Amino acid sequence: MFSSIQKLLIGGAVVVALTAGASAKKTEDPEKFHFEHVSCNGADNQIRLVVMGVKRNAGRITADLYPNQEDGFLKKRGRLTQVKFAAKSPVTSFCIIAPSAGSFAIAVYHDENANDGFDKGPLGMPAEPWGISNNPKVRFSPPPVEKALFEVNHTGAEVEIKLK
Repeated sequence: MFSSIQKLLIGGAVVVALTAGASAKKTEDPEKFHFEHVSCNGADNQIRLVVMGVKRNAGRITADLYPNQEDGFLKKRGRLTQVKFAAKSPVTSFCIIAPSAGSFAIAVYHDENANDGFDKGPLGMPAEPWGISNNPKVRFSPPPVEKALFEVNHTGAEVEIKLK
């Protein structure tokens, strides 16, 4: 079998190999790589979005990205981009790329029936779960954009939205 010296050398090689593997992992930026969704690639200005309170694995989560402008906030003409991904209960995570660093807001909704629209009830109230970045309190009208703003720098941002 192995002599004491061979065992010591083999053991040392294993420790070196394990240490080398561990140090390689430590050099990765955990903020950029812990999201496993296909939309998350570590690009500059990447917003890692976590949508909580998804009740069913049906339909899609739709997210709209808005600039720091009151005019057009929560309106189709005001959004910078829109992404749609399969809903996964209880949490759906994915990424959106902001066009640059700066202040942005996000609105999401769970399109439960996948009809590509945000369904509303007879009085115009939302009929599907929705949420806004920073989770502001909403009474009888939409919040102003400043309540939903968050900062994105070149390394990106992480945003958590709870569906209502």
